[in-house]
Amino acid sequence: MEGLEYWFGTGDGATTTWTSPADLDLDADGGLDAVRLDFDGDGLLDDAMWDSDGDGVVDHAVLDVGVPEARYFADSSRNGVWGQQVSPGPSGQPHRWGRVDFDNDGERDDEVVDLDRDRTPDYVLVSTRDPARHDTLLVAEEETGRMSVRLTDTDGDGRLDTVLRGEA
Repeated sequence: MEGLEYWFGTGDGATTTWTSPADLDLDADGGLDAVRLDFDGDGLLDDAMWDSDGDGVVDHAVLDVGVPEARYFADSSRNGVWGQQVSPGPSGQPHRWGRVDFDNDGERDDEVVDLDRDRTPDYVLVSTRDPARHDTLLVAEEETGRMSVRLTDTDGDGRLDTVLRGEA
């Protein structure tokens, strides 16, 4: 891999994009998939920008790599803030995050998460109104790969409005 692309910004306007060679293997598969840096300003190179899906574009900022208290952040709106804390999952790290068109709307604006590494989605984040923002979470609650719960923010305020059980 030539380098990983990542960006930072203030959240209000243009972002600055960098490309750096990967120098860290965060998913322990033997390949370099992250760029080590000091994201939190503590003076230590113990943070990373991580490309978890191998597409050459960073999708997670990880604070305090290698400790149980490590925190994972996403920037799904690509405004450079990396302010959305995400769960790393039971294995310590999310696996197989990727931009897809899960809802068949013609846009690769949805995200698939496979936490248990069985190559079937455990969660799907769906963008129904704005491709830059997820407003629906589909969950495979009982049967692997079958999205049986739909959690939705119907009015765009960032708070859960509806929960639907059954075929989501």
